[in-house]
Amino acid sequence: MKFRSFKPLLVGLDEAGRGSCVGPLAVSLVALDEAGARALEEAGVRDSKKLTPSARLDLLPVIMVNSAFVAVKMVQPYEIDRHNVSSLTMKAMASLVEAVSRANIKRVVADCVKPVKRLERMLRGRLSGRCDVLVVEDADDRYVECMAASIVAKVARDMEISKLRDKYGVRGSGYPSDPETLSWLVSLASQSSIPPCVRRSWRTLRKFPREAALDLWLQEGRRA
Repeated sequence: MKFRSFKPLLVGLDEAGRGSCVGPLAVSLVALDEAGARALEEAGVRDSKKLTPSARLDLLPVIMVNSAFVAVKMVQPYEIDRHNVSSLTMKAMASLVEAVSRANIKRVVADCVKPVKRLERMLRGRLSGRCDVLVVEDADDRYVECMAASIVAKVARDMEISKLRDKYGVRGSGYPSDPETLSWLVSLASQSSIPPCVRRSWRTLRKFPREAALDLWLQEGRRA
Protein backbone atom coordinates (compact mmCIF):
# COMPACT_ATOMS: atom_id res chain seq x y z
CA MET A 1 0.00 0.00 0.00
CA LYS A 2 1.47 3.38 -1.02
CA PHE A 3 0.75 6.58 0.86
CA ARG A 4 1.09 10.20 -0.17
CA SER A 5 2.93 11.07 3.03
CA PHE A 6 5.68 9.46 5.11
CA LYS A 7 4.95 11.83 7.99
CA PRO A 8 3.00 10.67 11.07
CA LEU A 9 -0.64 10.20 10.19
CA LEU A 10 -3.87 11.02 11.99
CA VAL A 11 -6.44 8.35 11.11
CA GLY A 12 -10.16 9.01 11.46
CA LEU A 13 -13.02 6.50 11.22
CA ASP A 14 -16.74 7.16 10.94
CA GLU A 15 -19.91 5.73 9.41
CA ALA A 16 -23.15 6.79 7.78
CA GLY A 17 -26.40 4.85 7.65
CA ARG A 18 -26.16 2.69 10.76
CA GLY A 19 -29.71 3.58 11.80
CA SER A 20 -31.21 3.58 8.32
CA CYS A 21 -33.75 0.96 7.27
CA VAL A 22 -32.94 1.33 3.55
CA GLY A 23 -29.61 1.09 1.77
CA PRO A 24 -26.08 0.21 2.86
CA LEU A 25 -24.00 1.19 5.84
CA ALA A 26 -20.98 3.22 4.71
CA VAL A 27 -17.85 3.04 6.88
CA SER A 28 -14.95 5.32 5.99
CA LEU A 29 -11.33 6.00 6.88
CA VAL A 30 -9.34 9.17 6.24
CA ALA A 31 -5.60 9.41 7.02
CA LEU A 32 -3.99 12.87 7.22
CA ASP A 33 -0.62 14.27 8.14
CA GLU A 34 -0.50 17.48 10.20
CA ALA A 35 -0.35 19.70 7.12
CA GLY A 36 -3.36 17.96 5.62
CA ALA A 37 -5.27 18.36 8.86
CA ARG A 38 -4.58 22.10 8.91
CA ALA A 39 -5.63 22.42 5.28
CA LEU A 40 -8.96 20.71 5.97
CA GLU A 41 -9.61 22.87 9.03
CA GLU A 42 -8.95 25.98 6.96
CA ALA A 43 -11.25 24.69 4.19
CA GLY A 44 -14.15 24.42 6.64
CA VAL A 45 -14.31 20.65 7.10
CA ARG A 46 -16.58 19.75 10.01
CA ASP A 47 -19.12 17.15 11.06
CA SER A 48 -21.10 16.10 7.96
CA LYS A 49 -24.38 16.54 9.86
CA LYS A 50 -23.65 20.27 10.09
CA LEU A 51 -23.13 20.63 6.33
CA THR A 52 -25.55 20.77 3.43
CA PRO A 53 -25.32 18.07 0.74
CA SER A 54 -23.79 20.59 -1.69
CA ALA A 55 -21.20 21.68 0.91
CA ARG A 56 -20.23 18.05 1.49
CA LEU A 57 -19.77 17.52 -2.24
CA ASP A 58 -17.64 20.66 -2.48
CA LEU A 59 -15.41 19.49 0.37
CA LEU A 60 -14.94 15.94 -0.91
CA PRO A 61 -12.22 16.80 -3.49
CA VAL A 62 -10.49 18.98 -0.89
CA ILE A 63 -10.37 15.97 1.42
CA MET A 64 -9.10 13.70 -1.35
CA VAL A 65 -6.29 16.07 -2.33
CA ASN A 66 -5.10 16.71 1.21
CA SER A 67 -5.30 13.16 2.55
CA ALA A 68 -2.63 10.48 2.50
CA PHE A 69 -5.25 7.75 2.21
CA VAL A 70 -9.05 7.56 1.88
CA ALA A 71 -11.17 4.41 1.83
CA VAL A 72 -14.83 3.39 2.15
CA LYS A 73 -16.33 0.00 2.94
CA MET A 74 -20.00 -0.65 2.17
CA VAL A 75 -21.99 -3.09 4.28
CA GLN A 76 -25.09 -4.27 2.41
CA PRO A 77 -28.62 -4.74 3.84
CA TYR A 78 -28.50 -8.55 3.54
CA GLU A 79 -25.39 -8.60 5.77
CA ILE A 80 -27.08 -6.33 8.30
CA ASP A 81 -30.12 -8.62 8.34
CA ARG A 82 -27.89 -11.57 9.29
CA HIS A 83 -25.62 -9.91 11.83
CA ASN A 84 -25.53 -7.21 14.50
CA VAL A 85 -25.01 -3.81 12.85
CA SER A 86 -22.63 -2.58 15.57
CA SER A 87 -20.46 -5.67 15.14
CA LEU A 88 -20.43 -5.16 11.38
CA THR A 89 -19.44 -1.51 11.87
CA MET A 90 -16.54 -2.54 14.11
CA LYS A 91 -15.36 -5.21 11.68
CA ALA A 92 -15.45 -2.74 8.80
CA MET A 93 -13.47 -0.18 10.80
CA ALA A 94 -10.89 -2.79 11.79
CA SER A 95 -10.57 -3.93 8.17
CA LEU A 96 -9.96 -0.38 7.01
CA VAL A 97 -7.34 0.20 9.71
CA GLU A 98 -5.56 -2.98 8.68
CA ALA A 99 -5.14 -1.48 5.20
CA VAL A 100 -3.06 1.38 6.65
CA SER A 101 -1.37 -0.60 9.43
CA ARG A 102 2.09 -0.36 7.82
CA ALA A 103 2.00 3.42 7.66
CA ASN A 104 3.57 5.73 10.23
CA ILE A 105 0.45 6.27 12.35
CA LYS A 106 0.42 8.72 15.22
CA ARG A 107 -3.22 8.38 16.24
CA VAL A 108 -6.38 6.48 15.33
CA VAL A 109 -9.71 8.00 16.34
CA ALA A 110 -13.05 6.27 15.75
CA ASP A 111 -16.47 7.75 16.30
CA CYS A 112 -18.14 5.85 19.13
CA VAL A 113 -19.50 2.36 18.54
CA LYS A 114 -20.37 0.35 21.64
CA PRO A 115 -19.00 -1.58 23.38
CA VAL A 116 -16.09 0.87 23.23
CA LYS A 117 -13.46 -1.45 24.73
CA ARG A 118 -14.20 -4.11 22.14
CA LEU A 119 -13.68 -1.69 19.26
CA GLU A 120 -10.46 -0.40 20.83
CA ARG A 121 -9.14 -3.97 21.07
CA MET A 122 -10.10 -4.73 17.48
CA LEU A 123 -8.36 -1.61 16.17
CA ARG A 124 -5.20 -2.19 18.23
CA GLY A 125 -5.11 -5.77 17.00
CA ARG A 126 -4.85 -4.59 13.38
CA LEU A 127 -1.99 -2.13 13.97
CA SER A 128 1.59 -3.23 13.54
CA GLY A 129 3.09 -0.33 15.53
CA ARG A 130 2.28 1.50 18.73
CA CYS A 131 0.05 4.55 18.54
CA ASP A 132 -2.84 6.19 20.35
CA VAL A 133 -6.19 4.48 19.71
CA LEU A 134 -9.30 6.41 20.77
CA VAL A 135 -13.00 5.60 20.48
CA VAL A 136 -14.77 8.85 21.26
CA GLU A 137 -18.37 10.00 21.49
CA ASP A 138 -18.99 12.71 18.87
CA ALA A 139 -15.47 12.29 17.47
CA ASP A 140 -16.81 13.61 14.16
CA ASP A 141 -17.39 16.93 15.92
CA ARG A 142 -14.01 17.06 17.69
CA TYR A 143 -11.27 15.62 15.45
CA VAL A 144 -10.73 16.87 11.91
CA GLU A 145 -9.75 13.40 10.65
CA CYS A 146 -13.11 12.06 11.86
CA MET A 147 -14.94 15.09 10.45
CA ALA A 148 -13.39 14.28 7.07
CA ALA A 149 -14.30 10.60 7.43
CA SER A 150 -17.89 11.54 8.26
CA ILE A 151 -18.13 13.59 5.06
CA VAL A 152 -16.65 10.80 2.94
CA ALA A 153 -19.06 8.23 4.44
CA LYS A 154 -22.08 10.48 4.01
CA VAL A 155 -21.30 11.37 0.39
CA ALA A 156 -20.62 7.72 -0.46
CA ARG A 157 -23.90 6.59 1.08
CA ASP A 158 -25.87 9.43 -0.54
CA MET A 159 -24.52 8.29 -3.91
CA GLU A 160 -25.72 4.75 -3.20
CA ILE A 161 -29.16 6.00 -2.15
CA SER A 162 -29.34 7.98 -5.41
CA LYS A 163 -28.72 4.75 -7.35
CA LEU A 164 -31.44 3.00 -5.34
CA ARG A 165 -33.87 5.79 -6.20
CA ASP A 166 -33.27 5.11 -9.87
CA LYS A 167 -33.45 1.33 -9.51
CA TYR A 168 -36.20 0.79 -6.92
CA GLY A 169 -37.92 4.16 -6.57
CA VAL A 170 -36.64 4.70 -3.02
CA ARG A 171 -37.88 7.96 -1.55
CA GLY A 172 -36.37 10.06 1.20
CA SER A 173 -33.18 9.48 3.16
CA GLY A 174 -33.82 5.84 4.03
CA TYR A 175 -34.17 6.53 7.75
CA PRO A 176 -37.28 5.43 9.69
CA SER A 177 -37.69 8.99 11.01
CA ASP A 178 -38.17 10.28 7.45
CA PRO A 179 -41.89 10.50 6.47
CA GLU A 180 -40.98 10.19 2.77
CA THR A 181 -39.18 6.91 3.40
CA LEU A 182 -42.04 5.61 5.55
CA SER A 183 -44.54 6.55 2.87
CA TRP A 184 -42.50 4.64 0.28
CA LEU A 185 -42.33 1.59 2.53
CA VAL A 186 -46.10 1.73 2.96
CA SER A 187 -46.46 1.73 -0.82
CA LEU A 188 -44.63 -1.62 -0.89
CA ALA A 189 -47.33 -3.25 1.23
CA SER A 190 -49.37 -4.19 -1.82
CA GLN A 191 -46.37 -5.70 -3.61
CA SER A 192 -45.40 -9.35 -3.39
CA SER A 193 -41.76 -8.69 -2.50
CA ILE A 194 -39.59 -6.12 -0.74
CA PRO A 195 -36.55 -4.95 -2.75
CA PRO A 196 -33.14 -6.11 -1.50
CA CYS A 197 -32.14 -2.56 -0.57
CA VAL A 198 -34.51 -2.71 2.43
CA ARG A 199 -33.29 -4.06 5.76
CA ARG A 200 -35.91 -6.68 6.52
CA SER A 201 -34.79 -7.27 10.09
CA TRP A 202 -35.36 -3.66 11.17
CA ARG A 203 -38.21 -3.08 13.62
CA THR A 204 -39.82 -0.67 11.15
CA LEU A 205 -40.17 -3.52 8.64
CA ARG A 206 -41.29 -6.07 11.23
CA LYS A 207 -44.20 -3.71 11.89
CA PHE A 208 -44.96 -3.52 8.17
CA PRO A 209 -48.70 -2.76 7.87
CA ARG A 210 -51.12 -5.24 6.44
CA GLU A 211 -54.46 -4.32 7.98
CA ALA A 212 -53.34 -1.64 10.46
CA ALA A 213 -54.30 1.95 9.90
CA LEU A 214 -51.63 3.88 8.00
CA ASP A 215 -51.57 6.81 10.43
CA LEU A 216 -50.94 4.52 13.40
CA TRP A 217 -48.13 2.71 11.60
CA LEU A 218 -46.46 5.97 10.63
CA GLN A 219 -46.47 7.05 14.26
CA GLU A 220 -44.95 3.74 15.35
CA GLY A 221 -42.37 3.95 12.56
CA ARG A 222 -41.16 7.34 13.75
CA ARG A 223 -40.46 5.80 17.19
CA ALA A 224 -38.64 2.77 15.75
